Amino acid sequence: MANNLLPYGWMYVYTVFAMLFIGFYCIFARRSMIRLLIGLEIISKGICLLIISGSYPQNITTAQALVITVIVIEVCVMAVGLGLVINAFRHSASIDVRDFSNLKG
Repeated sequence: MANNLLPYGWMYVYTVFAMLFIGFYCIFARRSMIRLLIGLEIISKGICLLIISGSYPQNITTAQALVITVIVIEVCVMAVGLGLVINAFRHSASIDVRDFSNLKG
């Protein structure tokens, strides 16, 4: 059964690389803090998809538990990150990363 699904596994790999490319583009091309967080989220979801699609043919269930744990940690990171973005917007009325150059030590 798993051998029949193996040729279709390349679609997942292509999707993962597309998600990684989109995530890195969001991080490096834009300077908005919201887009930075979205880029990080897209990259982490692509990695989770890679873990799940790589463990499916071998029927490894610990990979699913690992991905669920990663998703829970991502939610906590996104909540803290959005809280920081809201706090930064209240202080400077901007979410552009370049406007925070005065915070350098």
